[in-house]
Amino acid sequence: MNLKNGIILFILVLLITSCDQKNFYFEQVNRINNSWGDNDFKTFKFPVKQKDSKFTLYFVLRNNNDYKYSNIYFFTQFTSPQGEMITDTLEYQLAYPDGRWTGFGMGEVKQNTLVYKENIQLADTGIYKVSVGQAMREKKLIGLEDISLMVEKN
Repeated sequence: MNLKNGIILFILVLLITSCDQKNFYFEQVNRINNSWGDNDFKTFKFPVKQKDSKFTLYFVLRNNNDYKYSNIYFFTQFTSPQGEMITDTLEYQLAYPDGRWTGFGMGEVKQNTLVYKENIQLADTGIYKVSVGQAMREKKLIGLEDISLMVEKN
């Protein structure tokens, strides 16, 4: 990621976190750097301090024009503090039928905010873990910059 993209990402994160008081957690540490391996799971951890809290979880994915698909499939694992695991296979659209990207952004990098789990009630306090991997049947998936997890308290 070049300096210009890094500055733009920092400003976007700052705007997202400062404008929305419901934003509970945001982590962008999982850089893909234009090549995401098929066994490379990106992992995020977030704390829940109040029992029976409701949240919506989002993946924030940034792609560039090298991405050659109109959609993306993810394998996900959601793990509770007690070790209970829920696995899913998810599909998200990243382009319209006419080829335009669905995300926003200036230049060739587009950002999509993708709902992962909506209005879920987390019964226990502690550290929750979310892992996500690409499921596109490619050894190395080209055209993705980074993926983030955003947790919004409802």
